Amino acid sequence: MKLLNQIIALVVLSAFTLISCSKDETGSDFGKLALSAKSTTTGTSSSKQATSSKSVAEGVEVTDFMINLVEFELELDVEEQEMENDSNELWDDDGAFDFEDEIELEGPFTLDLMAGQISFLNVTVPNGSYEELEFKINKNKDENSEMFDKSVLIRGTVNDVPFIYWHNFMDEVEVDFEDPTIDVAIAGNTESLVVDFDLSLLFNAVGGIDLGQATDNNNDGTIEISPTDEDGNNDLAQSIRNRMRDIIDLIDD
Repeated sequence: MKLLNQIIALVVLSAFTLISCSKDETGSDFGKLALSAKSTTTGTSSSKQATSSKSVAEGVEVTDFMINLVEFELELDVEEQEMENDSNELWDDDGAFDFEDEIELEGPFTLDLMAGQISFLNVTVPNGSYEELEFKINKNKDENSEMFDKSVLIRGTVNDVPFIYWHNFMDEVEVDFEDPTIDVAIAGNTESLVVDFDLSLLFNAVGGIDLGQATDNNNDGTIEISPTDEDGNNDLAQSIRNRMRDIIDLIDD
């Protein structure tokens, strides 16, 4: 697995985990990739129900968690198989199936991860064994969205004091299975992948980010954590960004 810098290991892994299962055989030279996403806390990863808030650490409740994803890409396991001639027409011959091959993979997708399990992508892809899923987290460009100019937005409370975290970073995230022999297999079937953000691993005083250290220096009653906040939490905002990048993984369901 190729990790970005050091932390989202968000947005995450396992704060970010990918779970796969196969179904709906079609018998063609192509199959389907279905992607959905959800947020969980440790021990509740099987739940698909929306909740108004999640207790993610001692004294920490999360009520809102939104993320902006773009430009998904599947990387072929070239050691497992060569691309079939009849599938080459969908590829630009760079060894990856991405937004340059099929525009519907490009996004963007602004996901409300407190709304339960969200299906956001269902596309036709050539049969093959894919070793990695890559996606980009980037700023939202919709001026009418509360996510405008943000890539991640999280709200909640720390010891009953409201907090808001946002960042405008851009990161390319590549995730793989812990077992390198396991691939995402498309063989005339529908492969369903769930991007699972485990908030317990993000905001955990042991190994995660301790929000108890966040401050409200301007005394306005809200702890602001961002690259530009006036509460003295800029370094903490960067640490949360880094943690989100480092906790992403793929697991077989």
